Amino acid sequence: MKAMTDNNSTHDKALRMALQREQSRIKQPDGMTERLMAAVREQAEASRTRREKKRPSLIARWWPMAAAAAVVAVVLILLPRLTERQELARYEGSYVEMGGQRQDNLHAIRADIREALAMADIAEAGIPKADVAQEAEQEIMQAADDTELQNLLERMLNE
Repeated sequence: MKAMTDNNSTHDKALRMALQREQSRIKQPDGMTERLMAAVREQAEASRTRREKKRPSLIARWWPMAAAAAVVAVVLILLPRLTERQELARYEGSYVEMGGQRQDNLHAIRADIREALAMADIAEAGIPKADVAQEAEQEIMQAADDTELQNLLERMLNE
């Protein structure tokens, strides 16, 4: 602040000297020099305040980016939880019997669900689909006691 005051006083002295030179060349009415000096000071002060107002603070310049970064961080934190909830919602109603007690907390049995699905995929990949259908037909035909029922089932399967 002191450097600014010293700078202003030096500036004022230079202006005063320039005005005195001009005044010696041109005859001015009394008090005109002081009025000119006051006007020049006002102009200098006005331009200085305009320059200060044009420079926004660091916070004002960076807060939109900080807000956007905060939103991205929140989304990145919540996104895995939302996708996990959607994944587990497909298995709503699933449960595991452990020690004679029913455990239906999906978060707790998530590993068991994934393991069962992996085993089912392996088993499904190992069995040809045509064989499964033929085995099911044979089981149905063998389960029928009556020959009339067997004939009916055979006609239905052939259609």
